[in-house]
Formats: sequence, C-alpha cells, structure tokens
Amino acid sequence: MTPVRSNKNRSRRLRKKLHVGEFQEFGIQLTFALKPELASFEEAFDRWLEFIESQGWGFGGGGTLSEHEISGYLCQFARGSLTEADREQAVCWLASQPWVASHQVESLSDAWYGPWQSDRATG
Repeated sequence: MTPVRSNKNRSRRLRKKLHVGEFQEFGIQLTFALKPELASFEEAFDRWLEFIESQGWGFGGGGTLSEHEISGYLCQFARGSLTEADREQAVCWLASQPWVASHQVESLSDAWYGPWQSDRATG
C-alpha cells in the first residue's frame, strides 16, 4: 500500500487534494484494433474523439499506424469519475462500429494512482 493510500486519518481538504476517500476518481484503460479497409487510422481516431467528447470524457493515448491500434486511458474531462455504466457505454459503442476489429476494455481503476495494468475484460 502506498503512503497516499494508507488508512491514516486525513482532513477533508487533504483527502480532496490527494484524490482519496470520497474524492477518489476512476477511469478506464482500453485498446482497440481497426479494420484499415473500412476506415483509415485518422478517420477512426477522429470518430473516437468525437464520441468521447460528446460524453464529456477525456482520452490520453494514441495509436500505432503499423498495427492499426488505438490505446489509452479514458476519464472524465472535468473533475469526477467514470462509472460502470460509462464503461458499458464505451464497450457498446466500440462493439457497434464496423471498423473496430477487436477491443479490450479494462475494469475501472484509480485515475490518479492506478493500478495501470489490471485484469482485462474483453468486450
């Protein structure tokens, strides 16, 4: 357990500053592969960004042209957490896109402290 995650009694102000306790925020690590014959990398990335921005989410990541893959971390653009419902919405959107060959969407994880590599749930 890291010092930040220890069970020390902390003031509300400090818990907020450290993003712990009731101020903990969650996001999602994800990866998806493209079908280059249906959409170019740039088109796919633009469609993905359009979708996440319409939800008020932010995405840190990118992709590889040679492997036709996009990966990164999805979280709320403003302060706050993604929920399991948000995770399912992202999974459903990816599954509905004909140009997405496959996708892996991990469980919710702490957006500030990780774990960055957790068990993956395949959608």
